[in-house]
Amino acid sequence: MLSYFSRNDGTSPAKNPNTDPMNFRTISKLMLGLALVAFTATGCKKDKCKDKNCGNGSCVDGSCVCNTGYEGSECGTEKRSKFLGSWSATENCTSGNYSWTMTSTASSQGITAIIFNNFAGFNGINVSATVNSNGTSLTIPNQTLSGATFSGSAQITGNIMTLTYSLTSQGQTDNCTATCTRQ
Repeated sequence: MLSYFSRNDGTSPAKNPNTDPMNFRTISKLMLGLALVAFTATGCKKDKCKDKNCGNGSCVDGSCVCNTGYEGSECGTEKRSKFLGSWSATENCTSGNYSWTMTSTASSQGITAIIFNNFAGFNGINVSATVNSNGTSLTIPNQTLSGATFSGSAQITGNIMTLTYSLTSQGQTDNCTATCTRQ
């Protein structure tokens, strides 16, 4: 029987290293080629974050993930900024209807903290609040100022802030909802 590695007379020839398909040199070249292909394939992966500036955040797969208190495509906007400014309000309370103005400023207590100055039109009453993680609402934690206890929350859409709060003084509670318009 005739085979690739045998002669017509049945004897095997000496293997020629230049024609033997499984010689060391051929295997080495094949391995080197595969290594180059693998290196090149992984080396071509583009870094999606290379040219991405995330300011107050970090880049993950080409998108910015903002630190607490920041938002925007490059994390350059403080979430609390939409709550800052001068406001005129009309409110409905259990004690009656009122109109007043107040301002809100950034607090030094953290990137999500604000202060409502002359809260609900009460001169000298400055109430602290914290912007929630969604960036469109805030919480006014329970706090006692000048003998009155305040607590509440607010939602903002554009230039309108809806403020819901309660004020307890001398054992009586007044529940209020104010529509505040940015001035």
